Amino acid sequence: MPFPAAELSIALLVVWTASAFVPFVPSGVLAALTVVGYAYAVGFTEPGFAVLLALVLVSLLASAVDLLSGMVSGRLGGASTRSVVAGTLVGVALLLPLGPIGLVVGLCGTVFLAALYGNGAEPRVAARQAAYAAVGVLASAFVQAVLLGAVTVAFAIAVL
Repeated sequence: MPFPAAELSIALLVVWTASAFVPFVPSGVLAALTVVGYAYAVGFTEPGFAVLLALVLVSLLASAVDLLSGMVSGRLGGASTRSVVAGTLVGVALLLPLGPIGLVVGLCGTVFLAALYGNGAEPRVAARQAAYAAVGVLASAFVQAVLLGAVTVAFAIAVL
């Protein structure tokens, strides 16, 4: 085997799967680029077009899940889009000095306070909205990791 492209690509896909738990890493996009890069390196001879397209689409779906899950879960819990967006921004600002705990505290605290004072909600309703937003943000990493793990396994089966 003159060029270990398959092994390198699988190793990168494993890294991108693990990086689903790291904030600000576009793991799904990186996985899609890895799959397309492999196909390009081998002259688009493998995996087949349908498999390549499916792997790229699932990788991009993983990125979309990561981006939209906090918003969707917050909305399902009854929080306004504005409070979830504000909470995400505060969480990102707190992520830098406090790490992942800052993201969760910033998001939950902002959604809670926005619901409590901005919308006049009861504390129980505000807490429920904040909890939904937090669950969505935390669950997105797991969903993204599962999707990218499936991409890694399917890619390995297709090329080895």
